[in-house]
Amino acid sequence: MKILKRTLPVALASLLILNSAVPALAAETSREAPSEKEEVIYITLDADGKLKNSYVVNSFSGGNITDYGDYASVKMLNTSDPIEQNGDTITFSTSAQKAYYQGELTDVEIPWNISLHYYLDGKEYSADEIAGKSGELEIRFQITENTACDGTFFEDYALQASFTLDTEQCSNISAPDATIANVGSDKQLTYTVLPGEGIDTTITADVTDFEMSAVSINGIHLNLNVEVDDAELKDKVNELIDAVEQLDDGAVELSDGSAELLDGSSELKDGASSLQSGVASLDEGVVTLQNGLTTVQSGLDTLNAQSGTLTAGSSEFKTALLTIQTAVNSISVSNEDLTMLAEASGQIKQAISDLYDGAAGLQANLGYAQYKALMAQNGLDIDALLAGNAQAVETIRQYEALLEQVSGIPGLEGLVAQYKSGVLGTAEQVIGLLNTNSAAIGGMESYLDGVSAQLPALTEGLGELKTQYEEFDASITQLVNLLGNMTGNLSALAGGINQLVASYEELDAGLGAYTQGVAQIVAGYSLVMGGVSSLAQGSKELVSGSGELYDGTVELYDGVASLCDGAQEMADGTGEFRAETADMDSQIDEEIDSLLDSIGGNMDNPVSFVSKKNTHVDSVQFVIQTEAIEIEQTDSPQVPEKEESSLGEKLMELFRKD
Repeated sequence: MKILKRTLPVALASLLILNSAVPALAAETSREAPSEKEEVIYITLDADGKLKNSYVVNSFSGGNITDYGDYASVKMLNTSDPIEQNGDTITFSTSAQKAYYQGELTDVEIPWNISLHYYLDGKEYSADEIAGKSGELEIRFQITENTACDGTFFEDYALQASFTLDTEQCSNISAPDATIANVGSDKQLTYTVLPGEGIDTTITADVTDFEMSAVSINGIHLNLNVEVDDAELKDKVNELIDAVEQLDDGAVELSDGSAELLDGSSELKDGASSLQSGVASLDEGVVTLQNGLTTVQSGLDTLNAQSGTLTAGSSEFKTALLTIQTAVNSISVSNEDLTMLAEASGQIKQAISDLYDGAAGLQANLGYAQYKALMAQNGLDIDALLAGNAQAVETIRQYEALLEQVSGIPGLEGLVAQYKSGVLGTAEQVIGLLNTNSAAIGGMESYLDGVSAQLPALTEGLGELKTQYEEFDASITQLVNLLGNMTGNLSALAGGINQLVASYEELDAGLGAYTQGVAQIVAGYSLVMGGVSSLAQGSKELVSGSGELYDGTVELYDGVASLCDGAQEMADGTGEFRAETADMDSQIDEEIDSLLDSIGGNMDNPVSFVSKKNTHVDSVQFVIQTEAIEIEQTDSPQVPEKEESSLGEKLMELFRKD
């Protein structure tokens, strides 16, 4: 507990009244050391705060009195004892228990500069001009130190100023710095000015026929006995210091956590960017695949269209053979028939050769390995794409897990929930599209491998057919040449023709099976094209989804970056706050001591206002009063006959001294 020991003078209770006067008797004058006394300095100001006059009432306990002061004149107040003034030395003797004399001051500097300014509806008026006016009143009341006054009265004396406003003339009174009390029908505004302090305040009111009583200002030598129990305050301060430390630790943890979150979101953004690039490449590869398969389908359609020509030619050749067989069997074969036979056989051989070349080219280009090679030529590695799809799905799952972990950091729940709602839905769509893409590629592999597995047998059969027919065509050529030169042996010819017809029937059946196989391949390839179209559409959706995912990760990264910056700034601020408040308890101790010193006043004995030679002064008081603001009376009042004033009336006149 801090204790500033002071003595609160009994005079504090007499700020608003004068000390009572007691009659005294005359005594002999002493010219020795200054007598013990009390001083009351009466100061009259005009209504604007300018000094008009001042005098001092000195009180003693009787006996031979010696006092000092630079007075214009002196007079006894409560006794008829003679009083002598010799320069600044005042002497008298009295047998009264209490003796009072008054000394008039001239050219005095009081410790305070006091000013009153009056404004009505925003315009300034003097005190004389504002009397009797109506409107919105503002009074500016100021007290500052008068540096021209000697001594430490400004630092040691407290003031109490009182304004009295008649509520019949003043309404809506506002005085923020005053204590307001009701005194009858009046409002009394009281201001307390501590030692060493001044005041600058305003009073506002709505006034009608404005008048105001005199402003009363009283000053005493303020010695306070102030006891401040700061134990509870220090406990609260220590709690605050602990709380600041916890706040700083939490801010540091938040900053570290946000930095980790920023790193994770950066990795997520980079992964989403890579995913977006890979999906874009995939989409380009799917488009290339779709175009390539369209070309292959066009070739198959052309091949399938040639199947009709092949079967028609085979049918014509078979018809020709049957015709020859019939003719030979009927021993009626012409050179024209043999020529037709040779030409038809040549056409069939060429058709079979074309079919074989087409089938060989189809076998070389139709297959999953060829499809991957084609994609690789266009910049898309199918195996890397499948691996990238799986890795992308795993990466998204990891970042989903990371967001779940980050959501546990205090203060980030709302932000994480916001990004989870905006990003995770898109992420699940992207995962579905990636899995669909991988499944489509796997289906393409299975189908192409299945179709490719059938082509070697078809190509091999066509190769054998091509070889056999080339041999057969050579036989036909030899036969035609032979028949053309033959003049006999038609039986042998007929046997050969019959054997040729039988063999060609088997060949014709093989051609039918071949054309049916080609038709099945074309029909199956249409399904492949449908799958590729679905794959292309899914790839477009995947591109769109990956773009949304990347945009979401960029937004998340920007938000986390802002959070990280804010958390770091907060950590810096709490660190500085922690450093500044670390010794707050000591600072508060110093401030309390300084505050008590500032309001406690001087502990030394009072010093005489009128002369430093007066070294036995018990108290010094200041009674300051302004003139009232009154409406000037136009009619001269009747002057009553003057009567002899009583002692009490004489004392009251001290307050009205002009």
